[in-house]
Amino acid sequence: MGEVHWRELYHEVVDTGLCTGCAACVMACPTDVLGYTDDFIPFQQGEGMGHDQCVIGDRGCDICTRACPRFRDWESDLDVELFGRVRREDEVYGIARSILLTRATDAGVHEGGQDGGLVSALLCWGFDTERIDGALTSRIVEDRGPFDAAPFLARNREDVLATAGSRYTYSANPLAMAEADDDRLRQIALVGMSCMASINGTVSAYGINKYKRKVALTIGLLCSKTFTYEGQEQVLAEHGIAMEDVTKINVKGRYMVWTRDGAFHEIPLKELHPHTRPGCQLCPDFAAQHADISTGGIGADDDWTLTIVRTERGEEWMRGVIDAGLVEARPGEDDAVAMKLLTALSRKSRQRWPADVLPEGARRPALLPTV
Repeated sequence: MGEVHWRELYHEVVDTGLCTGCAACVMACPTDVLGYTDDFIPFQQGEGMGHDQCVIGDRGCDICTRACPRFRDWESDLDVELFGRVRREDEVYGIARSILLTRATDAGVHEGGQDGGLVSALLCWGFDTERIDGALTSRIVEDRGPFDAAPFLARNREDVLATAGSRYTYSANPLAMAEADDDRLRQIALVGMSCMASINGTVSAYGINKYKRKVALTIGLLCSKTFTYEGQEQVLAEHGIAMEDVTKINVKGRYMVWTRDGAFHEIPLKELHPHTRPGCQLCPDFAAQHADISTGGIGADDDWTLTIVRTERGEEWMRGVIDAGLVEARPGEDDAVAMKLLTALSRKSRQRWPADVLPEGARRPALLPTV
């Protein structure tokens, strides 16, 4: 990337609002001079340095910029690294080897997970076959119900099943890599939203070899946005629902809420839009286009997971769980609703990427247009 480091990353990504808060820069920083705020923003915590200054960077370290999945020519660079070419204009949701509808065959895995339970099935198989010894995921913060999540290092199938399910508040799962590093775990699966899943490409494209060797699989979660804890609390209160009474939430074109008394509530999703987390507002990637496998429950049937297999590694894992009888699969085209939403939501997210001019000397590449 040339002579660029934290100063350029701060001004071009953090200061302009392009930062998604994925924490890749914090995870990869070899000297721990980057911190992470409660509002999901990286910051310079080195003593005596300004917010855009890094004395380590001044000496030539550029690992934070290389880890960032929103810095400069990220989309085309990652496409070429992972797929050997840049996506075509008509590949609105990115490059794919296959699109499937999948479902875990084990009742416990299926029922404990979200929709078809694919993510849980993949991770459990990875642990059972010793392909991984850890997984970066999230877990619910105690006493805050299904509304708040924190990074978590799963170490076995029991951890996977205990932390299964979707979250609609943000968790920077790559931060759990610090614990994996401390414990010298060698093969890690990364589960995260689209922005985090792009780390799959940056560590390889930009030569962050430590994590290129360590990340054994990246599972990307289809994601259009997350909401703030306080915003959800406000909207629920307006509908007479106390947060502590909620047992489960889901989003499928509407905000769905289950409460302890057995009641079910639906809230128009537009009421949550003003409470979108700032880091999601300019993110152009709904479909986790640089994951090994992208997954989400956007179809007509809540019992299946829409699954986009993108890389050779992802294909090997999918073939493994299917051949082992742990996952059943059928063509994604069987669910016309899912395919239509995949295209529509991907196109809508790509329109968020701003085209305005950056400060003098800074760069922001345009995304490839869509048709």
